[in-house]
Amino acid sequence: MKDDYESVDAATTGSRGKYHMTISRMTVDKFGVKLFDKVSAVIAELVANGYDADADEVTVEAPMGVNLATLSRGVVSDSGYSITVSDTGHGMVPDVVNDFFLKVGGERRKDPARGDQTRKYGRKVMGRKGLGKLAPFGICETLEVVSSGGDEVDGVDAKGIPARGFKTSHFIMRRSEILTDDDSNYMPEVGPLDETVRPEPGTVVTMRDFGKRLVPDIKSLSRQLGQRFGVPSANWRINLVNTDLLPNMPDREMVVGDFSVATMPNTKIDLVGPTTEAVDASRQGEFRAKDEAGNDVPGAAAGFLSGDGKFYPVCGWVAYAKDSYRDDLMAGIRIYCRGRIAAQTAVFNRGSGFAGEHSVRSYLVGELHADWIDDDEDLIQTDRRDILWSEELGREFELWGQGIVALVGERSRGPERKKVWEDFCRTGDVLNRIERSYPGERWKPIREKTIQLARLLGERLRPAEAREKAYVDSVVLYSITLAPYVTLDDALTKAAGEEKTAMAAMTGILRTARVAELSSYGMIAEKRVNVIERVTEMKDDRGTRERELQELIEEAPWLINPLWSPITKNQQLSTLRKEFEKHFAEQTGESIDLTPFDESAEKARPDFVLSADSSGIQIIEIKRPKQELKNDEWDRIQLYIDQMEKFFQKDGNEEFRKMFTTYTVTLVSDGIDLSGSQRKAFLAFREEGKLIHMTWPAFLLGARRMHEEFLNEAENQRKLEVAQ
Repeated sequence: MKDDYESVDAATTGSRGKYHMTISRMTVDKFGVKLFDKVSAVIAELVANGYDADADEVTVEAPMGVNLATLSRGVVSDSGYSITVSDTGHGMVPDVVNDFFLKVGGERRKDPARGDQTRKYGRKVMGRKGLGKLAPFGICETLEVVSSGGDEVDGVDAKGIPARGFKTSHFIMRRSEILTDDDSNYMPEVGPLDETVRPEPGTVVTMRDFGKRLVPDIKSLSRQLGQRFGVPSANWRINLVNTDLLPNMPDREMVVGDFSVATMPNTKIDLVGPTTEAVDASRQGEFRAKDEAGNDVPGAAAGFLSGDGKFYPVCGWVAYAKDSYRDDLMAGIRIYCRGRIAAQTAVFNRGSGFAGEHSVRSYLVGELHADWIDDDEDLIQTDRRDILWSEELGREFELWGQGIVALVGERSRGPERKKVWEDFCRTGDVLNRIERSYPGERWKPIREKTIQLARLLGERLRPAEAREKAYVDSVVLYSITLAPYVTLDDALTKAAGEEKTAMAAMTGILRTARVAELSSYGMIAEKRVNVIERVTEMKDDRGTRERELQELIEEAPWLINPLWSPITKNQQLSTLRKEFEKHFAEQTGESIDLTPFDESAEKARPDFVLSADSSGIQIIEIKRPKQELKNDEWDRIQLYIDQMEKFFQKDGNEEFRKMFTTYTVTLVSDGIDLSGSQRKAFLAFREEGKLIHMTWPAFLLGARRMHEEFLNEAENQRKLEVAQ
C-alpha cells in the first residue's frame, strides 16, 4: 500500500470539493469557554479588550466578595446579579461587529485594517488568538454587548429622538444557543439600541445568569488585576465598583494601582534596554544588567542570544522580597508580554535540591517584560497560565532564567542573613540580654564572644524561626551559657602557645573559667525549678498515677536531694540493682522491678525507686497526694528493707558493703494510717534515721527552696566575679 501511495504523482492532484472539514460550534466550548472558569480571569480578558481599544478608563461593576449563584441538592440557582465592564475605547459600529468581534480565532495583529498597534496611543495589542471574547461564557449564560464607535454622525438616540453621536451596535449572546452540535453560523439576538447613536464612543459588556462562582473582594480583585497588567501609563486606569454596597459606603470604589512588592536592600538586579522586541545580535551591548547602585552585575545579562542570530531582550527586575510570600500573586517572577502577564515562575523550572532552595522559593520575586514571546513563535499557552517551555526558544529562555535565579540567590545570601539577624535581635532583645549577662569593660571579651556565637547561630535560622520568641530565647540562652567556655578555650590555647604566661593572664583565665562554671550551674538550676513547677501541677491532677510519680523520681532524684543520681547514671548502682533483683526473687519467689517502668505492664502498684548519694542507698517510695500509707503498704516496704539487709550481709557482697555503707528509706506521703506492729516498726525506723517521711507540700517546698537558693547563689557569685 505504501508503494501505491508513493507512485501517486502529486502533480496530478489538485481538485477540491469532494472532502471538506466541518468545525462544530462545540469546539468553542473546548478551546474557549473551558479555559476561563474564574471571575477574575474573565474580567481580565474584558479589561484587556478595553486596553486594545485605546480606552483611557475601564470600569468594572460587580458584587464583590459574593457568590453569583447558589447550589442546593445539585441544582444551581442564579442570584440575580450582573457584572458590567465598560470602557472608553473606540468601540465598534454595526458594520464591523461580524468581522472584528464575532469572528472566533481571528488574528488581529495580521489584519491590515487593525494592525499590531492601536491607532490612538500606539499600544502594543495584547490580544492575539481571538478567543478572549468567549471568556464570559466560562462563568455566565447571557452576554450583552453595547458598543459605539466610528466617526460622529447624525442619527437617533435610544428614545428615537434625532441626535448626533456615535453609531451603536447592540446584541445579546447566549451560551446555550452557541454550544449546539451544529456547524451553522450563530446569529445573536439584536438589541433595541442597535443602529442608534450615543454621545460618547466606548463599549459596555454585561454578564448575567451565572454559574456558581465567587467574585473576589474588591481589594483582592484590585491586586489580581494589578498583577495581571504591568502597563503603568498616564492614559490608562481601571476602576472597580462594588455594586453590593450602597453609594458612599467605605470600600465601594477603588482604582487599581501598580502591583508593588517590597524588596530586600542590595538584592535587586535591574535589566534595562531600549526595547523588549527581538533584535539583531549586534545590538546586544545596548542591554545591561545593573545593581541598585547602577553598576554592571558580573555574570548577568538582560537577555540571551539564540541560534537564529537574534538577541532576545528581557527587561525588568529580579530581587529578594523583604518578607516571605503572603499569597500566590506575589510569589516568584512575573513574566509579561505586551503589558499583560504571560507566566509566573518561581525558579524557571529548576530542579529541587540546589543550594539555598528554601529561600529562593520563599523570597525570589521579579517583573520581566519580553514582547517577543508571542511574535512569530507564540510561546504563551492559550489560557495564559504559563509559557511553552518545551519549544526551542522557550528552552533558551528557561536556561537564561535559571542562571538569573542562581545569581540572585548567591547575591542575596549576605542581605538575607543580615535581615534574619535583625529580626532575631529584635525578637529576643538579644543585645540587651547579653549586655545584662556580661556588663562592663572587664567582661567585654565574653560579651563579644556571646554576640559572635548568637550571630553565628541566629543568621542561619529560617526567617520564621527568627521571629519565634521561644526559639530565639533558647538560642540566646545557649549562646550566653557557651560563650565563657569558648572564651576560656581560646585563652588556654593562646596561653599554651606562649613560652611564658604572665600571672595576670592566668588570673584572667581562671576568672573566665569561674564564670563559665557558674553559668552552667545556674542554667541547670533554672531548668530544675521549671521541672518542680511541672511536678506541682501533676500533684494536683487527679488523673496522675503513682507510677508516673515514681518514674519522675527515678529520672530526677535530685527533686529530693540535689546530690542524688539516677540509677541509670551510676554503673555501680546499676550492678547492685540487678543483683538485688535476683536476690529478692530467690528469697521471696516474687519479681521486683527497679528499672524504668514499663507502661504496658499492668501492676497493682509500682515498685520503689533506687538512688544513691555519696555513701548509701536511697529507697524512695511515693504515694499519691492526699493518700495515706496503710498497713499492707508498710509491709511491702518492710519486706524491701529486710531483704536489702540480708542482701548486704550475704557472703560475697563485701564490695557492695564497702561502696554503700548505709541505706535509707525516703517516704513521700501526705498521711500515715498505721496500727499495731506496723506503726511501731515505722516509728522505730524513723527514730533510728533509717526512714525520712515528708508530705507533698514539704517535699515540693524543700526541692524548690534548695534549687532556688542554688540559682540565686550562682547569680550572686557571678555578679561578684563581674564586680571584681
